[in-house]
Amino acid sequence: MGETTTLHDWPQPYRLLDAQPYWDALSGEELTFQHCADCEQAVWPAHSRCPGCSSAALSWKRSSGRGTIYSHSTIMRGPTPVWAAIVPYTVGFVHMAEDYFLFAQIDGDPEEIEIGRAVAVRYVQRGEQKLPVFALADGREQ
Repeated sequence: MGETTTLHDWPQPYRLLDAQPYWDALSGEELTFQHCADCEQAVWPAHSRCPGCSSAALSWKRSSGRGTIYSHSTIMRGPTPVWAAIVPYTVGFVHMAEDYFLFAQIDGDPEEIEIGRAVAVRYVQRGEQKLPVFALADGREQ
């Protein structure tokens, strides 16, 4: 599990070296993931080798930023004062269109957030880091 630091009251993620291109892309409001050239698998979280076939032929691709809610939980009591200031908020796994899962905040009325609901990425500045937050989109999983 990675460590976090606090900057302007927001916890800042620990940046693993393999994922540095992901963090760099977020700064430019682009969502990226790794892709294996040998087995064609989307790879997330970032690795030095493909977890499917052990190939080192990994490259970074831009994500469409679209997906569906796979699972979610609404937080009613924030763990720190900065998180407590935005309760209730929802976090969960989004099944991305490129067939990988990303854990992130899901923005919207908790009553409208449901498994299979379509979402699209937007970017939120938290301290010095931009992070992906998913907003409800029209439509459901097909």
